[in-house]
Amino acid sequence: MLCAAARAAAHAHGALDGVASLVVQLLVDDARDRHVIAEESTDLHLDIDVVGTELQLSLRDKGEPLFGPPAQLLSLVGLGFITAAEGHVEGTGNISSARIPLPSHGRMVDSSGLEVLDDEVALTDRPVTMRVLTVDDAPALTRCIYRCYGWSYPGVDLYYPDRIAAAIESGHRIGEVAVDENGEVAAHWGAVFVADGVVETGGTVTDPRFRRRGLVNELGERLLARITAMGVRGRLREPVLTHPATQNIALREGAALVGVYLHAVMPLQQVGITDGVLPDRVSITVMYSPLVPLAPATLWVPSPYEGLVRTVLAATDWPLELGDTRGQSDAPARSVLSSSYDATNRAGRIEVSVVGDDLVDAVDGALEQLRTAGAEAVHVHVPVDQPAVARRGAGLGALGLSYAALLPAFGVLGNVLVLQWIRSSVTTADTWAYANEHVEGVARAIVAQSTQLGDDITARRRREARRLQLFAALPGDDA
Repeated sequence: MLCAAARAAAHAHGALDGVASLVVQLLVDDARDRHVIAEESTDLHLDIDVVGTELQLSLRDKGEPLFGPPAQLLSLVGLGFITAAEGHVEGTGNISSARIPLPSHGRMVDSSGLEVLDDEVALTDRPVTMRVLTVDDAPALTRCIYRCYGWSYPGVDLYYPDRIAAAIESGHRIGEVAVDENGEVAAHWGAVFVADGVVETGGTVTDPRFRRRGLVNELGERLLARITAMGVRGRLREPVLTHPATQNIALREGAALVGVYLHAVMPLQQVGITDGVLPDRVSITVMYSPLVPLAPATLWVPSPYEGLVRTVLAATDWPLELGDTRGQSDAPARSVLSSSYDATNRAGRIEVSVVGDDLVDAVDGALEQLRTAGAEAVHVHVPVDQPAVARRGAGLGALGLSYAALLPAFGVLGNVLVLQWIRSSVTTADTWAYANEHVEGVARAIVAQSTQLGDDITARRRREARRLQLFAALPGDDA
């Protein structure tokens, strides 16, 4: 019955109904396997919603807690049949969900008649109007992105007008634009909500014909005033490491460097910046600006990451201090976490909401699922307001998780330590461009820790192999 409902909904919205039926079957099978206690409720509830350009199927059950979506569902993400999968505990039950693309999800910018404009194009003095980004601006914004970057812009969603329109309509995306007399976007600066009260700003672009007029600066001021008036408490920015311009803008406007996401984006070519397609996935800096004063807090940071956290905090005046990691603290037996996978960027995310005694085992299980699905990079969000994380998280480095960033006041999780796993080591750090010595020092320290943890895992594996070889040479019981 649940599969039939999903099939009918998918058919009505133009999605692949066979995929919808299969997704629900996999969710139900997983829920059934986790109903191991006779007293558990066997009721299953299926929610079907249109979320932007996707059909979301969410199954609620009361079985054993889950740490992520079923492994078979992640395989469907990797194959492109579904766009995302997620699983987590909510209240007294579990929710596992998947998103199926609707036809509008795959409609890209119409590039016919458009050309990529280089820096040599003649400047224009045509008048522009500054205003709020609207749903109707979505196609024009995609055309502006294409004129500036061709197909090389790392924010893939900005090539899809329907995705932009849906995000604006839902309130997930906001922005400020300069438009000409024909309604074409000449410049844009936008923001997306990444947590309750926190936005990530970016998508900053200016049509080369409209440069040297201060449009971006004015749009940035308008956007900052707007998000401040909305009550946004924190602002994230993620400047690339291929050139220092956007790093300098963020630092000049008072942002603090809080980390570097290694191999965060698929390899690409940046028009006018890189010589061809980069050999590595793109790494980006992480900058954070509190828009309201941060509340004083004690952070309980596992010892492998304490040094980098101290380096980051030393460059700020934030009222955050580190607690003593040697102390004992109570923790529940089981951790509560969720995981999700983005196949487009081959990136996974694990979010820990409750730190339990089994933290390392729980994270390792979710991490292994994401690696198997094909993730090239995985971010783990760990709340460091919980004293238990100092001791329970001390072994996370053995999983190959290195420091990525510190995100203060990050929604319901509070102060968050972001750890990262990457499949292959960073080889392009020497070619990165840094805004200053502090940025370079932090970036190189993060790369060094990631490399060292990877080397440690390899060394442990080889030591174990040699140990087994030595034991194999010993006389057996029948000698």
